[in-house]
Amino acid sequence: MIKKWDIIIGSACFLTVALYLISVFYSSSLLNVTYSFLAAILLLVALPFVRRSTIIITIPLLTIGMVLFFQARVDATAFLLGFGYNINLLSLFLLVPLIGVFISLAGFLTTLKMRIEQMEKEKSGESHPYRLGFLLTATMGAVLNLGSMVLVHRIIEGSLSNFLRRKMVMILLRAFGFCMYWSPYFVNVGLVLVLFDVSWMSIGLYGLIIGIIYVLISIVFFPRLSFTNDEEHIQSKASIKGLQKELPSLRLLIIFGVGLFVSSFILELLLPVNMLTVVSLLGFFYPLLWAIFSKNLQEYIQELFVYVKECFFRLKNEIVIFVSAGFFGAALSVTGIGDYVSQMILSLSQGYIYVMSLIVICFAILLSLFGIHPVVIVIGIGSALSPQLFSVSSEFMAILLLIAWTLATQVSPFSGSVLMASGLMRHSSIDIAKKNSQFVLVCMIVLALFLCLFHWLQLI
Repeated sequence: MIKKWDIIIGSACFLTVALYLISVFYSSSLLNVTYSFLAAILLLVALPFVRRSTIIITIPLLTIGMVLFFQARVDATAFLLGFGYNINLLSLFLLVPLIGVFISLAGFLTTLKMRIEQMEKEKSGESHPYRLGFLLTATMGAVLNLGSMVLVHRIIEGSLSNFLRRKMVMILLRAFGFCMYWSPYFVNVGLVLVLFDVSWMSIGLYGLIIGIIYVLISIVFFPRLSFTNDEEHIQSKASIKGLQKELPSLRLLIIFGVGLFVSSFILELLLPVNMLTVVSLLGFFYPLLWAIFSKNLQEYIQELFVYVKECFFRLKNEIVIFVSAGFFGAALSVTGIGDYVSQMILSLSQGYIYVMSLIVICFAILLSLFGIHPVVIVIGIGSALSPQLFSVSSEFMAILLLIAWTLATQVSPFSGSVLMASGLMRHSSIDIAKKNSQFVLVCMIVLALFLCLFHWLQLI
């Protein structure tokens, strides 16, 4: 009975996202109402299974949203559509992990692990495990999102030695942050594209530059990174030589990754949709096509079936947060609160763009410290701020919120990335957040300054 229920609710998740993606190309009020209704059902079903902290955030969002809708006297259809406001983000979280499913199925991860082992055996000079860990997370994370931290951690532990465990995980956490400034496969990037109606092409390069500056700051802080009672890792000598003939080449993995990103950029140019929709479509079709041409279709379909059964309980917290935050954002959009918040920030900053940038980032970090999910913060701030009021472009505001979101997730003990790092290093998430505080403070000051420099040079 439980397995049958898993299939039904998992299929409902895919149906909701599928109806949304169809509505992007074929506008239909019936489709909009249907996927919004399904989103409301998924929210209600997921609520009993989520963390208590998620419920504490969700109930006020739904309550305030309902009050705002009733005060605005919207009709029942507009009220229901509020539940479908963030299905675009849910589509990203549901479909992009399928890329990771295929990568694992095809043996690419084992190939990478073996290649690293071989490089370490052939290397006669000094080893650089932290550098390798950072590079692997910064590249794989661009597609695999939060799961990249776990995968890279497994690869590093199985392939390298002579590194400190907690220090390595902290390096992976900061490397993960690099991807959040520019990768179109991250939900924060997709969200700001939609909020400010900008294309990835217009902000991607500047987001990447901001990310590179973030990396340079990470390098400066590296010598100061240490934990008390940190344990040195000694590599296990398990051999996997017998698998070599069955595994794909490393070159094929590179082709897979490059092809994915190139396809993203080409489709954004060719299709009348934003990058968030493009990435969601590629998340489903790209690994499917690779499975067909690599003759792994049957195995991939089996893995896909398992994923459908498990997806609801894997994403239950994201479903609740995204749907409730979207409902709240839709309610904000029918009020005049945005003008009030914009005027308040304008008054506090006295019209100085750099000061305004610091206020927005500090506000996001402060709320994240109380456990409020960044998607709630960004929707609230993004729906309220008017770029024209501050004499900046929509691209400027989009990148500013990317900086705010990324730094908030690096310093909040409740963020998914910090909690993941806490589990990997078996260390308190609060201590990890404290360890990152000075790093985040410097990043906030420097990255906001460079963003304003782009504005002053009229680049964005």
